[in-house]
Parts: sequence; structure tokens; C-alpha cells
Amino acid sequence: MRTADLDKETMDIRTSDASSINSSNVDDVDVVNSIYSSLSRPNGNVISEDIGSKLEHLSTITTREKIENKISDYDVTFISDGPPDPENVTKFYSMYRKYYISLLITFTCMVITMISSSWTFVSPHVMKKFNISHEVSILGITLYVFGLAFGPLFLSPLSELYGRRYTFIISLVLSISMQCLTTWSRTIAGVMIGRFLSGFFGSSFLSVAGGTLGDLFDKSTITVPMAIFTSAAFLGPSLGPIISGAFYTTDYRWTFITFIIASGVCLILIIFTVPETYPPMLLINKAKRLRQETGDDNYIALLETVRSETSLISAVFLSSRRPFALLFRDPMMGVLCFYTGFELAIIYLYFVAFPYIFENVYGFGVMGVACAYIGMMVGMIFGACTSFYFKRSYDRKVAANNGKSTPEMKFEPLFYGAFLTPIGLMIFAWTCYPQVHWIGPIIGSGIFGAGVFYVFTGVFNYTVDAYRKYAASGLACNAFVRCVMGGVFPLFGLQMYKKMGINWAGFFIAMITVLLIPVPFLFTKYGPYLRSKSPYTWTE
Repeated sequence: MRTADLDKETMDIRTSDASSINSSNVDDVDVVNSIYSSLSRPNGNVISEDIGSKLEHLSTITTREKIENKISDYDVTFISDGPPDPENVTKFYSMYRKYYISLLITFTCMVITMISSSWTFVSPHVMKKFNISHEVSILGITLYVFGLAFGPLFLSPLSELYGRRYTFIISLVLSISMQCLTTWSRTIAGVMIGRFLSGFFGSSFLSVAGGTLGDLFDKSTITVPMAIFTSAAFLGPSLGPIISGAFYTTDYRWTFITFIIASGVCLILIIFTVPETYPPMLLINKAKRLRQETGDDNYIALLETVRSETSLISAVFLSSRRPFALLFRDPMMGVLCFYTGFELAIIYLYFVAFPYIFENVYGFGVMGVACAYIGMMVGMIFGACTSFYFKRSYDRKVAANNGKSTPEMKFEPLFYGAFLTPIGLMIFAWTCYPQVHWIGPIIGSGIFGAGVFYVFTGVFNYTVDAYRKYAASGLACNAFVRCVMGGVFPLFGLQMYKKMGINWAGFFIAMITVLLIPVPFLFTKYGPYLRSKSPYTWTE
């Protein structure tokens, strides 16, 4: 076991099992002791460690841990083996309220992702209004997705210092403001800047929402809300073209106005109905109460200490450093990031390819093309519905292995996804003929959609379990790579389909996914060896 790797990071969103990161069998007392020492020493270099990990470790501890580590009573914590403190509000919420909060955050995430693909049928109007080429217009998708890639690097530290609620509210206000810039800008530069910044600020819901779910639910209850959250993040891009297609015959601004209204409703509901759930922030409330009740100003929450000794710039630098280190120093992480990045890139490639394919091959109108995305959406929903099967299968494997789990056991969904994605793409490629019914490529896209869900599920679960103490950085690295790839592919997608032909271009993409089939099988066989050579993975 790598004792140097004992810094735990807060999980991000992007679509992961937030409870899995806590499954490590590290000695919690030793972890708490080392973290507490670094926080409590005079003039300690707090910013040299991971801020979120320290705060999460010491927010809720047992009485035994507090005594053994000689933590002062003035250092405010929540004691898990006693009655819950009134400030620890999540302990008092009913399951209905927890689901309401999680569903509201999930719906907001879906709105953010729908905005990315709503450009599909806005693009022709923008091209005509501003007299720009197709290549320039496609930047409307690319820049928004780039915003989703870069935003978490800056917004996640904000949530660690100021809590989830403030991060949600501030980022959504700014995202709505940038949506307004996109909608009513009189220049194409303003439109494009608005697209990038609205994605940049909206990305906080994709990176921070998973932590909110982890605050609300424990390991035994988080499976369903996390599956819903993950599914919504993938369904959003499929729904976006349907919304923009419905407004195609009106002023293109109405598409954006619709999302401004939806975002505004979410903002109002979050302001008035979603409380702070981040434990270190809740401890500040407890510290304030104790100072008021006792008149003793020595009571202090750890987050208050961190805020006084840590600048936001330092936090941003530290949070963005390790994901890039993982990407460039760990070949295994590079392969996994490319795998998920390529899958997402195909989805965004389809936002420029579907209109060209279904209009030219089948003569579909705008709404016909928009509804063609439903096939991919249905496939993803089907994949999500089978999540419980893989959970039971994983439990059986652990039981058969004398109760000991290995990260490679989490690859099972990827086994299916590795085959379903090329099968779906191949069906799509070779059924795009006028003499073949249009349901053929729709079925192909549905099989591909299910495969994508399985690929992401397998890779995310493996990343969380194999990298454990660096799981947040691993997922942040994955999110950055896949969003960048998702933003780049639409730039050349239409040209590729025109030059190579619809069928051969689709076949070419399918063959790349065929080359990726061996990945989960090779990692299953050689995973323990590869992990032993990695400076970031967890070995036992």
C-alpha cells in the first residue's frame, strides 16, 4: 500500500459513484492524525496539501478518533457516534427532501448539457444573420464544450472554500448572464464569447453536483440518485436538438430564451429550497453558535482556518495540477481518457452529421432530424436501467473472491460497451441508404447509445476504485480530455462525411472503436501489474 498517497480528494461530477471513494481500507485514525497535524501547526503550509480532502476527513469523526488524535475541543467537528448537531442539517432531512434536492440539481445539469447541443438547429440561422461559414458557426458547439472542460478547474476550488450552495448560485447567475449575451449580442464575437462563458460557469453543476449527492446519501442509498444523475448528463445532449428543432421556424433567439427561462427557474428554486450541504461549511455555523453561546472566540471551524491561509489562486493552481500530471505521467489514465473522449466526441460529431445524413438520405425535415436523436437517448436509458444487474454481478464476484474486491471487477460494463459501440456504429454506417428504412440507422444509434453508457460506467467505476485517493483528479482529468475531444470533432465532422461518403465515414469511426475493444480485457489481465508501476494508483 502506498503510504505517500494518503491524501483524499473530493469527488467531482462528472458522472461517478461518489460513495466509492470512501471504500478504502486505510486506517482512518492515521489519516486523521496526519491531516490534523498539518492543519493545526502554527503557520502551517495549508496550501501544500489538498484543501478539500483535509476538510472532508475532519468534518465528521468518531469520539475515539478525536481522543486518540488529541484534537482540541475548540476545533469544531461533527461527532458521528452521538446525536447529530443541529447544524448538520442533512441528518434531519427526509428521503423525499433528499431526492427533491438531488433531482433539482440533476435537472439543472441536464439543462446545462442541453444548451450545448441546442446549437444544432440554431446554427443555420446564425450563419444567415451574421453571414458566416459553417466552419465558423460550428464554434458555437466547440466553444461551449470547451467551457465545460475548463470550468471545473477553476470552480471546484471555489466550492471547497465557499461551499456548494454559493458555488451553484454564483455560477448559475453568471451562466444565465452569458446566455443573455449569446441571445442578444449584435456581433458574432459576442455570441461566441457568450457560448464559451455560459458553458464555463455552467460546468460547476457537472463537477460539484456529485459531491452534493455524496453529502445527502450514504453508501447504501446513493446508487439510484447517482444513476439518475449520470443518465441525465448523457440525455441532455440528445434532448437539445429536439428543443432547438421545435423553434426552428421562429427567431433563433427563442431557443436560447427557453433555456434562459429554464435556468432562471432552476436558480430561483436553488436559492429558496436548496440549503448548504457541504460539511465543512456547516461546521462554520456550529462554530458561530458555540462562540455566541459561550462568549469564547477560540472555537473555530477548520474551513475558517483554511480560508485565512489559502488564496483562491493557490487553490485553483493546486486543483488543476494533478489532473494534468495524471494524464501525462500515467499511460493507463491516458488510454482510459482517450476511450471515453472518443465516445463523447462521436456523440457531438452526430450533432453536425445527423442533419446532413437524414436530410440527404431520407429527406427528413428539421423535426424529423431532431427526433432521430431519440434512438440514441433510448439506448442510454436502457443502459441506465441495467445498472442494478452490474451492481449485483459485482457483489457476486467479491463474494466469490473471499470478500476482497479488485478494481478490475469494475470493468464488466465496459466489456459490453466495447462491443456494443462498434456494432451500433457499424449498423448505422451500413444502413444509411435510401432503399433501407430509416429505422435501421436509428436502431444502430440506439445500440451505440447503450454502449456509450456502459463504456462510461466501466471507466468511471474503475477510475474511482483503482486510483482511490486520486479519484477526483482522475475523473477531472477524464472530464477535461473528453470535453476537449467532444468540442474538436464537430469542427471537421461534416467535411469528413462529405469527402469520404456517409457510409465509409461511419465505417471509419466504427473501426477505431473496434481497435479499442481489447482495452478492458488487457487491463483486466495486466491491471495489477500496470497499477504497481503507476505513481498514482492504489495497490494492496
